[in-house]
Amino acid sequence: MTSDTTIIIAEPAEILASELRSFFTGKGFNIIHAHTLKDTLLNLQSQKVDVLLLDADLLQEDCAFISIIKGIEEDLPIIICAETNTPELESKIRQQGIFFYHIKSFGTQDLEMAISNAIYKLPH
Repeated sequence: MTSDTTIIIAEPAEILASELRSFFTGKGFNIIHAHTLKDTLLNLQSQKVDVLLLDADLLQEDCAFISIIKGIEEDLPIIICAETNTPELESKIRQQGIFFYHIKSFGTQDLEMAISNAIYKLPH
C-alpha cells in the first residue's frame, strides 16, 4: 500500500481517525478528513479516492447521500460507521449497496479488516 491509496474519513469530529491512527501509521495511506457531507462530495469530485469511511451521524438517517456518492463513484467501497444499531437504519443503509456496516461499540478490529479488504477489493 502506498500513498496512492486515498481514504476519506467523513465524520463531524475526528474520533474515528484518532481511533484508527495506529492502524494507519506506516502504511502510507493518504488520509483526508471531511467534517461535512459537502466536504466529502468536494473531495470525491476533485481526486481519486479508494475508500470512504462515513460516520452515520452525518447522514442523519437520510441515506440519499449514499446514492449521490454512488452516482459519482459507482464502485467506491463505502464503509458506514454507526454509534448504535437500529434495524431500520441498518436496512436503509445496506439497501444502498455499501461495502461494510460497522457498529463503533464493537471496537476497531473488524473496521480495520474492512478497510484492508476494501483497499484490496476483497469481498466483504
